[in-house]
Amino acid sequence: MHISIANAEELYEAKGSKNVPENYVVYNIHINGTYHCSARFSQLSKLHDKLKREFGQGCLEKFPPRHFFYMKPEDTSERRYLLQKYLQRIAQNPNIVNGDTFQSFLLNAQKEVQKGPEEDVTLEVYLCNGKKVAVDILSTDQTDDVLETVCNVLELAPELTYYFALYLVDDLEGNHVVRRLQEFESPYISLSRAEEHQKIQIRKAYFCSDFDKILWEHPIAQNLLYLETISEVKNGHITPHDDAQEQLELLRAERDRRLEYLQLARVQPGYGFIQFGEALSNWPDENSRILVSLGNPGTDSKIVLSEKTGETYDFYVQRMRCWRTYTVDEGVELEFEYLFDGDDGKPKMKWIKLLSASTIHVAMSLQFLVEELVRINQKKRLRIPADRAGTFKPKRAQDRPDLSFITSDQGDEESTATITVKLSELIEKVKADEAEWDSAAAAAERALIEEGLDADEDEDDPRANFASMAGL
Repeated sequence: MHISIANAEELYEAKGSKNVPENYVVYNIHINGTYHCSARFSQLSKLHDKLKREFGQGCLEKFPPRHFFYMKPEDTSERRYLLQKYLQRIAQNPNIVNGDTFQSFLLNAQKEVQKGPEEDVTLEVYLCNGKKVAVDILSTDQTDDVLETVCNVLELAPELTYYFALYLVDDLEGNHVVRRLQEFESPYISLSRAEEHQKIQIRKAYFCSDFDKILWEHPIAQNLLYLETISEVKNGHITPHDDAQEQLELLRAERDRRLEYLQLARVQPGYGFIQFGEALSNWPDENSRILVSLGNPGTDSKIVLSEKTGETYDFYVQRMRCWRTYTVDEGVELEFEYLFDGDDGKPKMKWIKLLSASTIHVAMSLQFLVEELVRINQKKRLRIPADRAGTFKPKRAQDRPDLSFITSDQGDEESTATITVKLSELIEKVKADEAEWDSAAAAAERALIEEGLDADEDEDDPRANFASMAGL
């Protein structure tokens, strides 16, 4: 997570029965390159007190001191820098970032900035064929609430919900994914602040292509994966061999051969990778312009840097000791420390730097990939909606809606298919829904499948101790 405080500004609010205006300063917090919320010093101070009680002062940066006199925005440069440094230290600690205290602070702060009451709204979420699902939600519902609602409307098996995620995209063809939406934000609020042409799209959330086999067993999940794969072939992110290209076209023409299409596409170059476009790098030389991709095609997780000449350089995630993002004059830069095999036979570490418009998306994707690798290595199952104890879990529609648009791969035609589900109706039937499926049985079945996905434990492999190298 990349956190910065871009600036401070002065606001006013009415106080007392006479509505006397009172001025105060807020700090505008940007997360992963996007404005998220504005917070007063007192709010951040209360957050610090809660985190100190929960985690101890040793996990936190020193919090800036209070001042007895009012400070105008132009006088807060030092305080703004110290607050940014404090939040950036928090962002480096996954236990704090993923904890309820910090997540609740970020979500509630975003709600406050909305400057309006919580209300019923309709949010359109797009599939990879350009069709859309319209769901009625609350304007402040967080990402997980919306994702579960969409998956229930699509009649996706609940245990498969978090194999997918919601993304902010520049275009529905998947040419440019801006970023993945995170738990601490409201998709409706985030979309309202995005550029007018940007949309929210549901796409797969995992990197290890072995998980494809789990989705192939379920018709709705298989169709969603099928539509995304077709999109990736169309936009050139998957580049089939000449003979495979012809075969893929034949398989696509026969609607009942989708699984064969997926099986063939899965072994083509580019499958399982996210493409981030061009970046400025210090590899292979200073100020090199290279193309960046990241993925786990079923062998090794890696970042691939490609020159226009066709020369490629693989950087295996298991050989990365750590990585970080920071702000420079040109934007946000990502750098990771990588273990090279030295010419003298001795390993050596070197910092590889990347600077582009997609730097934050690269960093977020790298973080999600590492979390997936650690989960697989520790033999932990993927979370399911039932794990969110005490939170809203949507109810499936009782009457099966027309889902034919999910199976259509004609994304070039105009999208008109829409499904709407009322949030109030879903909430009333939450308990009944939870009785419809046995989450324990589903978890056991999935654990058996994932048991065969363990990382290589060869102690002679310098990449074997990645979890400890990454500090996770």
